[in-house]
Amino acid sequence: MKKPCSVLLDSIAAVLFGIILTFAFAPYEIFPLAILAPAGLLALWLKVTPSAGHAFRLGFLFGLGLFGGGVYWVFTSIHLFGGVPTPLAIVITAGLIAILALIPASVGYFLNRYFPNQTTAKLVLAFPAIWVLSEWVRSWIFTGFPWLLLGYSQTNSPLKGYAPILGVYSISLALTVSSGLVVNAVFKYKQKAFKALYLNLLSFTIIWIAGGLFCLIPWTVPQGEPLTVSLVQGNIPQSIKWSPEHLQLSLDRYTDLTQPLWGKSHIIIWPEASVPLPLQNAEEFINALDDKAKESGSALILGIPIRTPDGKSYYNSVVTLGADKSVYSKRHLVPFGEYTPMEALLSHALQFMDIPMSEMRAGDIDQAPLVVGKTKILASICYEIAFPQLTRSTDKSIGMLLVVTNDAWFGESNAEPQHLQMAAMRALEFGKPVLFVSNDGITAIINPKGQIEASIPQREATVLNGKVQPMYGITPWLFNGIDPVLFLTLIFIFISVRANKIAASTTQTKQLVSTNKNLRS
Repeated sequence: MKKPCSVLLDSIAAVLFGIILTFAFAPYEIFPLAILAPAGLLALWLKVTPSAGHAFRLGFLFGLGLFGGGVYWVFTSIHLFGGVPTPLAIVITAGLIAILALIPASVGYFLNRYFPNQTTAKLVLAFPAIWVLSEWVRSWIFTGFPWLLLGYSQTNSPLKGYAPILGVYSISLALTVSSGLVVNAVFKYKQKAFKALYLNLLSFTIIWIAGGLFCLIPWTVPQGEPLTVSLVQGNIPQSIKWSPEHLQLSLDRYTDLTQPLWGKSHIIIWPEASVPLPLQNAEEFINALDDKAKESGSALILGIPIRTPDGKSYYNSVVTLGADKSVYSKRHLVPFGEYTPMEALLSHALQFMDIPMSEMRAGDIDQAPLVVGKTKILASICYEIAFPQLTRSTDKSIGMLLVVTNDAWFGESNAEPQHLQMAAMRALEFGKPVLFVSNDGITAIINPKGQIEASIPQREATVLNGKVQPMYGITPWLFNGIDPVLFLTLIFIFISVRANKIAASTTQTKQLVSTNKNLRS
């Protein structure tokens, strides 16, 4: 039985490893920590093998550190901007963190429950497979929360080369395999099994070199001429954005910032809900902008709510004005922020939450991309860009991606650079540029290699001007989706199950031989 002091130290270590992992993500981007932190957690799980209960507890503590340090901004969103009283906002935020912490807890439980024998396969195959499967489940269960997927931390590391091949999940797989190899190498060193040690180090090196080499492959090719774009950051404070008294401020701010751009930019883009008024109520303003766009030859893309035909709710939409007309409506809404799940049961209980646009309706899953001239633009609104499978498209002719967002909800937290980092991962997966347009920042242009080519300071009313080259083609990730990664994880688990059975049989044989020797003596 472990001593209380040892249990306490392991618990503290689990929390610290979770906190350390948050520094692998933006804005810090110390990407090697995405290997070391999971490796530390894996080593703790091995200390309590075969106890699945203890592994669950350590995984839960790790999750509290990771999500406590990574999604604390939820408190800001629901308290400062949602009007939820401080005590209740703390309870809601803590509840979300605790629920998310169940994910790494379940990884520890399944790893020690079904793979109790310490084998190489357990460390470098079973552990990565279960981790990646848990991330995949987290991306869709209860509408999904794919924030802080491990692979997102590698937008500036050699492993980003795997993104266009198998997506962000494959990077998570490469990272956890690397963590398993590190832990296994330490054990082999202690056992003085140097041949196995060198094999682990060689495998680690191959994974990282291969990722770097894949970065050199041009998966897409230029399509047409570069386009001049202007991304307008209005910096309207969230506290007044939806106030009727300040409606004119929003309209004037964006109109004034846009005035010098007419005729000079091919595409002018305003962020999510930049017009805080339903389209049906803003027809005069929108028609004036449409006329200006047609006269100047510029296209204007802006975010605006559109009332549904029944008049009971709204779509969170993006529309294009000018020579080309197209509309995109947000498909994946934020629960409790844009709509109320189980509305019949919860709507009255949540009346205290004063969240604007909380009566939204999701747009159709299959929507055509926005079109400006000869360029197709795949649009996402805010949170949607975090979902790898939702944004995936097999249309080779899509030239670029667009994210319009209102990250003022996040306050001055790490959520804004984390959001931008996820958009950079989509650029890598598509091999195409991403225009990231935010109300208060970060507004940026991301190239097909996931690099930020240009950006403007946060919380400033200004415009980012630049040139973007539309791209043509389709990457293996877009063509195949997640199926190859899931198939690979199943193979890993199958091999690990066989290795565990062999290890168990070997242990039983040794015990039997030892018992017979004792009886003879």
